[in-house]
Amino acid sequence: MSPQTSLERRYDVKEICTLNPRKGERKYSILIINPNTSTHMTEALKPILASMNYTDVHFEYFTAPDSPVLVKGVKNEPIASINNAEESCSSALNCWSVRELVPYYDAFLVACYSAHPFVGQLRQDIQSTEENNPTTRNKYVTGIFEASITAALSLVSGFALERPINPAERLHKYQEKGSFGIVTTGSAWKDELIHGVQGALGYGDRDGSSMHFAGVETTGLSAIELHTTDPEEVRQRIVEATRNLLRNSESRVKAVCLGCAGMAGMEEAVREGCEQEYGILEGGRVRIVDGVVAGAGNLITALKAGF
Repeated sequence: MSPQTSLERRYDVKEICTLNPRKGERKYSILIINPNTSTHMTEALKPILASMNYTDVHFEYFTAPDSPVLVKGVKNEPIASINNAEESCSSALNCWSVRELVPYYDAFLVACYSAHPFVGQLRQDIQSTEENNPTTRNKYVTGIFEASITAALSLVSGFALERPINPAERLHKYQEKGSFGIVTTGSAWKDELIHGVQGALGYGDRDGSSMHFAGVETTGLSAIELHTTDPEEVRQRIVEATRNLLRNSESRVKAVCLGCAGMAGMEEAVREGCEQEYGILEGGRVRIVDGVVAGAGNLITALKAGF
């Protein structure tokens, strides 16, 4: 079955090109891409995005096929749970058919919490589409990993005036302290996500350190195990991983990113870990960033602003 027929597209190419959602002529159309074969995980994303209450946005969903995908004459096996960097790369090939869908949507969100190469591939495809058809309305793509970093930085980074403040003298500013961290699944992701954040932020320091990045802590569970393990054990593991993240940070952690699409909706366990480590008041102030929500918001802002 082709990707065009397996998805019930709301609009055809002509409607996408000619009807302007900024004028209310149609809804914005965003494709959510799950690079693994777990339909359960895809279904779990739907109520979360629906709760954002965007009445002028239509979300559609793609789940990678559960049979081998042929790319350039080579069979690529399906992946039920993406558990390391190598599988992240391989899963991009399992989404290859989505490239044909670029003309049918306004934006794309890759729902795998990794430095996922399909984000860059789609961006190249979008660029080619825009170059071949200059009248095409701007299209956008991001991943939940990139979106969560952007959101977290906006929550922890800022400048303030040095004290004491004396308007009669020259004023000085400083970068406020505060960091964000990531709570994710298996231990294989720890170094991978640390390097991913460093790459995304373009670190120039040799040691790759940053006053705004507290690091990564893992639960030891795969994305699939988050939904097949006893819920109480999952909660306890997330709580402990969160506490470790906060405890080991050199600066106050002000934001925690959910480091897996499968963790969507598990904010309460992260909050519990924050409150156990920092106390009810301070722990309640830590912002929890769901990359799926951040990604959708990022794309919708870009679409409405016309960046």
